[in-house]
Amino acid sequence: MNRTLKILLSLSIIGAAAGVLLYSSMSEAEYYKHVHEVLKDPQRFENTSLKVHGFVEAGSIVEEIRDQNIHRSFILEYEGQRIRVQHSGPKPDTFRDLSEVVARGTLVNRDGEFQLEAEELMAKCPSKYEENKRSRQAEIVQ
Repeated sequence: MNRTLKILLSLSIIGAAAGVLLYSSMSEAEYYKHVHEVLKDPQRFENTSLKVHGFVEAGSIVEEIRDQNIHRSFILEYEGQRIRVQHSGPKPDTFRDLSEVVARGTLVNRDGEFQLEAEELMAKCPSKYEENKRSRQAEIVQ
């Protein structure tokens, strides 16, 4: 009887610890999606923390200084789908037109348009081949 009680008590403690661990990891979870995946069902991700992956559309970067902070807006594109990204603060050195970017932030609905309010930008370092490929694609589109 005493041994059975110890086993049950041990199992309940392990179960409770696993539950707490699972719950705490889920509260900090972020989605990692490409632009077209987010825009397929944007209401699902509204007001949710997520990372959105895409390419900076050529000519879409607008930067201005407000209240001694740099604010930028740009279009992130992937597979023909586009989303506007708002960001304040420093940007990666490799952030430019046609660069591959992962923006971490919150998806919000502004006047019927879904936008990502980014807290962080991570620009990937493209290989020379990838950069040439994106440049050729931009020339074809224009």
